[in-house]
Amino acid sequence: MPSTPSLKVVHELPACTFCVGPLEDAVTAPCGHTFCRLCLPTLSQMGAQSSGKILLCPLCQEEEQAETPIAPVPLGPLGETYCEEHGEKIYFFCENDAEFLCVFCREGPTHQAHTVGFLDEAIQPYRDRLRSRLEALSMERDEIEDVKCREDQKLQVLLTQIENKKHQVEAAFERLQQELEQQRCLLLARLQELEQQIWKERDEYITKVSEEVTRLGAQVRELEEKCQQPASELLQDVRVNQSRCEMKTFVSPEAISPDLVKKIRDFHRKILTLPEMMRMFSENLAHHLETDSGVITLDPQTASRSLILSADRKSVRYTRQKKNLPDSPLRFDGLPAVLGFPGFSSGRHRWQVDLQLGDGGGCMVGVAEEGVRRKGEMGLSAEDGFWAVIISHQQCWASTSPGTDLQLSEIPRYVGVTLDYEAGRVTLLNAQTQEPIFTFAASFSGKVFPFFAVWKKGSCLTLKG
Repeated sequence: MPSTPSLKVVHELPACTFCVGPLEDAVTAPCGHTFCRLCLPTLSQMGAQSSGKILLCPLCQEEEQAETPIAPVPLGPLGETYCEEHGEKIYFFCENDAEFLCVFCREGPTHQAHTVGFLDEAIQPYRDRLRSRLEALSMERDEIEDVKCREDQKLQVLLTQIENKKHQVEAAFERLQQELEQQRCLLLARLQELEQQIWKERDEYITKVSEEVTRLGAQVRELEEKCQQPASELLQDVRVNQSRCEMKTFVSPEAISPDLVKKIRDFHRKILTLPEMMRMFSENLAHHLETDSGVITLDPQTASRSLILSADRKSVRYTRQKKNLPDSPLRFDGLPAVLGFPGFSSGRHRWQVDLQLGDGGGCMVGVAEEGVRRKGEMGLSAEDGFWAVIISHQQCWASTSPGTDLQLSEIPRYVGVTLDYEAGRVTLLNAQTQEPIFTFAASFSGKVFPFFAVWKKGSCLTLKG
């Protein structure tokens, strides 16, 4: 592509090529020279003459038809740009070579066959493309700003939640400290009460013993005096003296009553359990905080044809009409059961299940090994790879071999399951009352999965959290 002619920019108003004054209502002749419209009659007088239909341009000495239209010249910032080669202002643009042209450049042989137009006309397609691109960029920018705004809002929500959790933690530990302080005060008050009872009984004991010692001392002195009396006087009251000399059995009082000793021993046993209770609390708290409460969903590939899973895979209910599903080695058909997802081969994990049992319905909740039998007749004990509890309206039992009937204060309707893979422990509890249901001791050899089974119409299990 030919190089663009050199341009020079003059920071002064455009001048008329005839009067050399500022261009006013500028027009251009077909030859390309520009002048003020008011200078047109002056040109015809200064020969630059007009003869019939011929108009002579005094600069280029070319004749043109008088009816040739006089075109207005676009003036603007580029109207102050000059061609360094010819010294003329730049008013044209060659689209083929993408070059700025003055009137002489336009008429030169290089651009005769090219598409040349006024700057304002030539620039319009580019402006349109720029505007189109500008609109696209503006839309993209607005979308990015909207996304940023939404993400900022999400971030702010998360930061607010974190701040709220900080306050909750502070409040929880403050309540815990208050409760511990209250229990400390109660224990110390009880100890002080026992101490006061000990001092009280000690004082009573000392008083009784002192009284007896005083009585015996008086009697000793009296008898010593009798021993010193003459025989005639001593024998006069011999019967009375013998009666007074008879030994009275003194029942020595106990310094501390048996009832108080029992209270002290009972309280002592309670105090001895404090360190163990504190250790267990600390371990349970650490265990709870380290336990993964990740999202558990139901795996439809393992679901029995008698089960219907919700769209979010968080709920399962029993149906009498079996669904038409493709058979798979993963799918249960010997039991209306389904596995949870994901499975675990390490760590501590916890999930909770809401139980809704229909008339005569029941369910199983717990953990199953990946390789458990899923077809035909199935065993459901720990030996078969199932660590679960079976719950109905009337009773609850553990899937041990043989089964263990669980005597609970109430049938749970909200069950929490905790898996400690390394410790080989599956713990189930009533998530509402925190009453323990059962703890399985296991030795896992592979991946294990949350396990659920439900039967009878109207029965439904829902994963929480």
